[in-house]
Amino acid sequence: MSLTAGCNSSDSGTDGPIKVGAINGITGLFQTPEVPKAVKAVFEEVNAAGGINGRKLELISKDDAMDPSRSGQAARELIQSNGVVALAGSSSAVDCGLNRATYSKNKIVSIPAIGVDPACFSSPNIAPVNPGPYALTTAMLYYASETLKRDKVCLDYTVLPGSGGGIEGAIKKWTELTGKTLTHKNLAVGQGDPTRYLVADKNAGCQAVLYNATVGPWFAQARTQGMQKVDFILAANSYTDANAKTIPADMTSYAGTEWQPYTDPTLPGNDRWAKIIEKNGIQKTAFSQGAVMAADIFVQVLKTIKGDITRESVTKAFKEMKPINYPMVGTPYVFGPGNEHNPIQGSRFVKAEKGGWKVLPGGFTVPGKS
Repeated sequence: MSLTAGCNSSDSGTDGPIKVGAINGITGLFQTPEVPKAVKAVFEEVNAAGGINGRKLELISKDDAMDPSRSGQAARELIQSNGVVALAGSSSAVDCGLNRATYSKNKIVSIPAIGVDPACFSSPNIAPVNPGPYALTTAMLYYASETLKRDKVCLDYTVLPGSGGGIEGAIKKWTELTGKTLTHKNLAVGQGDPTRYLVADKNAGCQAVLYNATVGPWFAQARTQGMQKVDFILAANSYTDANAKTIPADMTSYAGTEWQPYTDPTLPGNDRWAKIIEKNGIQKTAFSQGAVMAADIFVQVLKTIKGDITRESVTKAFKEMKPINYPMVGTPYVFGPGNEHNPIQGSRFVKAEKGGWKVLPGGFTVPGKS
């Protein structure tokens, strides 16, 4: 038992709630307000059934507004002042890179609902429940070249600061798997008039273009450029009901999803998610899928702990956990003892059709696996 038990409620004891932290983007440029709502809904379901060994789960979510100083402060408060045993369901664009050392120093684990920056997937104490933009990019490239059989694959991305290396690594992995290279690449696509980017793609003879920025203007201009025969493959952030409505009927567009496509609640795993979301009046988004999954995984692992549930025992449980098959994703989730974690691989693809998204057959595309 820790000698500092009297200083921090996370260190020992079986009384009171099990405090769980999360750092979410509620305000600022990267907003995911549905995520902590969904995590809390799962925790409330567990609490209504008696909690974990009679103890209630208490979510303490802090908004970092995509502000580095606020994110760092939030992590310190959760660990030092709030005494959380772990973080589960975080959804911040800056948390992992800023706080990875803090988590390692304090021997606390984080199970983000949404991993965004490269540090989310290359840190010993962080393991997201989503593939992330890098594994997803590899899957999108693989889908373009191996499923759609396109020879000239191109990429036009808007890249967050510090994330360029992750995208380059994803491209390299695709090349290693397939022996193929990009025909054209731009990692500095802006939010203004997309004409110059599309003209460059057209001149390069691109047959498939990966794209991750604003959808409406991009497709309007692509249509003007006569690019109806090009396959445009959108990243998971573009997979929304609103975007489907903006894509012209004569344009071909796919989107890679990180979980089972949320627009079809009958898919494996989505029935549970839809029940939680609908019951609590939470917005249906892919991000809320990650929230429910992160909360479910967290609860499952907590239930394996014998004895006191403390920061130490929770960290040990995740480091030693067995893989969990969760039907909403393409591969089993496992945290494990390694120095980096990207357990969820692969993407399921949808196609824009009649103002909505049609789920394509074939299940998840996991690069390199049959």
